[in-house]
Amino acid sequence: MRVFPMWTAGCLLALIPQLAQAMPPHAGVRWWDLGHRIVARIGEQRLTPRAREAVREILAGQSLEDASVWADNIRNYRHDADKLHYVNIPLAATAYDSARDCPGGRCIIAAIAADRRVLADPTASALDRAEALRFLVHFMGDLHQPLHVADNSDRGGNRRMVYLEGDSTNLHKVWDGELLEREGVTETPYFEALRREMDTLDLAALERGSVVDWAMEGHRLAADHAYRVPRGGRLGDAYIEANRPIIDHALIAAGVRLAKVLNEALADYRPSPGAKPLGAGTYTDRESAAHVGETATVVGTVAAVSRSKSGNVYVNFGADYPRQTFTAVALAPAGGWTAGLDTLVGKRVGVRGKIVSYRGRVEVVLSSGEQIVEVR
Repeated sequence: MRVFPMWTAGCLLALIPQLAQAMPPHAGVRWWDLGHRIVARIGEQRLTPRAREAVREILAGQSLEDASVWADNIRNYRHDADKLHYVNIPLAATAYDSARDCPGGRCIIAAIAADRRVLADPTASALDRAEALRFLVHFMGDLHQPLHVADNSDRGGNRRMVYLEGDSTNLHKVWDGELLEREGVTETPYFEALRREMDTLDLAALERGSVVDWAMEGHRLAADHAYRVPRGGRLGDAYIEANRPIIDHALIAAGVRLAKVLNEALADYRPSPGAKPLGAGTYTDRESAAHVGETATVVGTVAAVSRSKSGNVYVNFGADYPRQTFTAVALAPAGGWTAGLDTLVGKRVGVRGKIVSYRGRVEVVLSSGEQIVEVR
């Protein structure tokens, strides 16, 4: 994707043969998870010591890689952020128009600017800064996917049906990960291949420009490459091989630029006032999605308790279903220990257990009342 000083499609085309030779054949990556982790990993290595320490403090020790996928993990219940993952710049446009492309400031370009401000603001709460950082690292990856910054009256390719090596899909999915997913690769070898490629590039030149400049670079790549679909929408080896180096380079560009953004935002970092760490292995309900798979304590305010016809009990945090930030669920519990859970509404409590994602929603399964403790 975009690259050097102010990348033009012509400049990028000149590099494609070199990139194709430098990268492992058919290197595969899912933009949704591995791709975001690669961007974060590149960015993390280029942080200044001050920014690196600030990131560690803001994320309470969580790595930037793990934080990078949080924004997708919460999409099922944080619909207020849905429009922040992209900007629909018309394919025929030659420039970004905020009034046309980002009405009400609801687009990825405005979101990145807002998150940078929160991150740099020492008066912002620790929780708001952690959320801003998790959004920012994710949005910087999304910004470098051409179909997140261009639209041909098809929702960024979501309504453009194509066939990838015979399988029916849509163009947006192809560029979100399917283009290179046919033959997978593990994170570390792929990162190392990209790092070797970085050694041959002018990274200082790549850092130049603004977020709008970077979005328009991706927009040009969408027009010149992504939307250049063969007759009948059948994407074969020629399309894949021509565009794979663009995505490889996009991940490099995104990581380098992420580091630039974070280094600038955190140059004068000071801890948020009154910030009190919850302690190791303890997270707020809003942060729980970033820690799926961990056995930990989740702390938050209970908004509602409900029961299903099958006997399940749901303790929803932050808001009632379906807007909750986290759920503690007792599956058909026996013994009557759930009878008093209704008294938790409005109280701040901690729930201990393994954090899991069920149908996109974050929860801990309760087997006894001993997993719940009131927090003062």
